[in-house]
Amino acid sequence: MARTFEQILEAFDALTYEDFDCIRRDSNGIGTLYALTEELMALPQPERAIRPMFELMERLPASDLGSPGPLVHTLEKMEGRYEAELVESIRRKPTPLSVWMVNRILNVTNKPRQREFYLDLLRLVIEHPEASETEQDQAERFIEHQANRKR
Repeated sequence: MARTFEQILEAFDALTYEDFDCIRRDSNGIGTLYALTEELMALPQPERAIRPMFELMERLPASDLGSPGPLVHTLEKMEGRYEAELVESIRRKPTPLSVWMVNRILNVTNKPRQREFYLDLLRLVIEHPEASETEQDQAERFIEHQANRKR
């Protein structure tokens, strides 16, 4: 039986670090995320879950949520609808996946104003008080990568 939208959000909220602990035999967080996002995309207006997906990334920043994984793939299917919430998520609490998503956008756009906007967002990560050293280093590497990228 398929879950309702509310049940999917509850399942996102119920996920913990232990669900993504590769040492534990009973952890299957990635499998759960794939199932949840697949069910979500079968529902009307899946974009209602954009913010909760970013909040999950923010709540479990040290967990391996995929590379890029089900959350990123699902959000990117909602092109044109997730970007504003990505910006807000970066401003609240940068995470490895959200920083990576900014770089993925930069990899596919050649519009100068859009590129500068997203590069500024990466620069914000470097100084962000909620960003870990991991996210700060990642942002620096992505800025360097974009500076050296041939367009």
